[in-house]
Amino acid sequence: MAGEVNESPQMKTFRDTADGIHSAKEGVEHRLQLHARATIKNVKGELQAGLVKNVRALIAGENIAELLALAKDVLSENSDSSKNVGVVLVAAAFEDLVRRMGAEFAGVMGRPELQQVIGTLKQSDILKGGEPTTALGYLKFRNDSLHADWNKVERSQVYSCISFIEQLLLKHFS
Repeated sequence: MAGEVNESPQMKTFRDTADGIHSAKEGVEHRLQLHARATIKNVKGELQAGLVKNVRALIAGENIAELLALAKDVLSENSDSSKNVGVVLVAAAFEDLVRRMGAEFAGVMGRPELQQVIGTLKQSDILKGGEPTTALGYLKFRNDSLHADWNKVERSQVYSCISFIEQLLLKHFS
């Protein structure tokens, strides 16, 4: 339906122009075909120019952000069991983020070791400055967390990792 709240600007423009073409008396089909081709060419150009965000990356970012929100909520309970649950959620978010960045921005396929993915992200200049070293530093946190060695994980590490993930989400997935 035209005019829906979630309609993209491209779709609204396409529908408005198509509605105008329909009011013409002759050549409607040919003009609609030309309009559709021009719209497709325009959207393709916007995608190639990076003006339209990668929807898959935006959704991935939202999913990871949801994991972090859930982790923060659980961690607010301030018990050992809540810490353990929060640790697992944050570690899973970290791994998912690194793997998605590798796939989306550096062409990493399959499931190589996270250290390799981080190296590829560094070589591809996706992770810059201290980011690769920081990411590598969180590998032990991730391993301890996902292998239930929770006594080796401090809350400060969890919150630090959350901040790191949030910064990468803002930079690459928003």
